[in-house]
Amino acid sequence: MPLSAQSGIEFDPSITQAEFEKFSRLIAQGIYASPVHPAGSASLLRFDIGIAVTAVPIDTNASYWQKAIGNEDISWEEYVGVPRLVVVKGLSVITVAGSYAKIPDTDITVLGGSIDVPIIDGGLLKPTVAIRGAYSKISGIEDIYQHKTYGLELFLGKGFGPVTPYGAIGRMRTDARGVVPATSRTPEIVLVDKGDIDRYTLGVRISLGIPKLVVEATQAEERSYSAKISLGL
Repeated sequence: MPLSAQSGIEFDPSITQAEFEKFSRLIAQGIYASPVHPAGSASLLRFDIGIAVTAVPIDTNASYWQKAIGNEDISWEEYVGVPRLVVVKGLSVITVAGSYAKIPDTDITVLGGSIDVPIIDGGLLKPTVAIRGAYSKISGIEDIYQHKTYGLELFLGKGFGPVTPYGAIGRMRTDARGVVPATSRTPEIVLVDKGDIDRYTLGVRISLGIPKLVVEATQAEERSYSAKISLGL
């Protein structure tokens, strides 16, 4: 997600642990490597490539935001988000996905990936049940901010012609480290946040042949929204 100006995130020396925790958990939700796609297995011929975006609500006037971002105008209607490239590939018994984002006007990139392992393959009368593992990492500003997320979710979905509704429940682990550099008057400050956050997701995919549209809503630290438009088989 868009986080700051060219130099990246810069923490105010007065930021508290609680403020850093709130900031980092919102960032975790934004960079979480959801492929915005129903979970399950797919054949070797199946692939999907598209642009997705996750929008996370933030309070631009709150201290947790001001002390990490300052006055940079990077929100829209109290949401922050960024498009990312997402590729999903079937490997017969599993499905893998990867995503890449480069935050405009910053040094920040976000890499992520996920793997779906089916428990029950869906069919005409039965739903698909699958486990998804996900991982993401911020790069480019390691001197100031390091952040990784891990996730494990259980998905349930059922196709009805071109429409596939699905839902998921799981947990996300956030692992963040922020640094306030030392000055001539103050020592270096290191802030750390490690914690688990529950995730509840509802989504629907609409297939229009080769083009596909997916929308999701996820309740975690806040309620975020994701959408993806893609091409694939």
